[in-house]
Amino acid sequence: MSKLIKKIKVAITVFIVPLMSFVVTTPASAIGQFALSPMYQQITLTPGESYVGNFEVVNPGDNIIDFRYTVKVEPFSVEGLDNLSFTANGDYNQIVDWIELSRTEGIVSPNDNQEIRFTINVPENAAAGGQYAAIVVSSEEYRVDNTQVDLREKYEASHLIYAEVAGETTRKGVIENAKVPSFLFSGDIDGSVQIVNEGNVHSKATQTLQVFPLFSKEEIYTNEENPKEAWIMPGNTVYTSTSWEQSPPVGIFKVIYTINFEGVEKKIEKHVIICPIWLLIIILAIVFLILFKILFTGKKEKK
Repeated sequence: MSKLIKKIKVAITVFIVPLMSFVVTTPASAIGQFALSPMYQQITLTPGESYVGNFEVVNPGDNIIDFRYTVKVEPFSVEGLDNLSFTANGDYNQIVDWIELSRTEGIVSPNDNQEIRFTINVPENAAAGGQYAAIVVSSEEYRVDNTQVDLREKYEASHLIYAEVAGETTRKGVIENAKVPSFLFSGDIDGSVQIVNEGNVHSKATQTLQVFPLFSKEEIYTNEENPKEAWIMPGNTVYTSTSWEQSPPVGIFKVIYTINFEGVEKKIEKHVIICPIWLLIIILAIVFLILFKILFTGKKEKK
């Protein structure tokens, strides 16, 4: 047995330790990756006028190389809540043709940043409502000691522009299928909802969750100070939710789930039971035994 243990220790030393060393010493930021600051902007545009904005391309300090990048403008939309799509979405991406970039390429050294300015020339006949574009920054190659090294994988990041053209916009939303489960075997207490933006401009939906003990009015959880927020694009239907993470494994709670979107508020109040399946089986077994005893005792008394 001692020989077997020694063999296992040798195997760990030879194979596992070097692997762990590789994992630990790998930089937090992969070589060639970069960041954009900020990642998005929300702006208001006026027909017939120009808007000038900017953002920065940041090469983090834990990179060891310069990198060359290119810049382009693409339309973008959102499918659902989080899935960006860089395809045109009807009249909501005309802004792509209005944008002029201060640069279309550049080189950024480690622990440095570079500004990219953009000008949006809004036509006088621009329709009121939402306009959406992505300024896409793509890495093209490394530069190490002035020697170019081709990238094996292309890395891209996008600066998103959420613009609203001033004028008579339509803001209309519908809140559907809001629900809170009444019974949970396990997991977190949550509320979910489907939201439809029937307007012509993006708008923010907020969700709050309040949880109380069964016989008390003192909150044991709330996200009222930091509600769950979701931007809903025009013409989009989104399913979203918010939850009390790390909910207790057992209990009965009063839950208030509130959704607000475009001046419409939906509120659900419900009692939620969290009961693990093993506990449910024990309760059912006890109930069965009690019923069995009552029936058995009743038969004996009749005799």
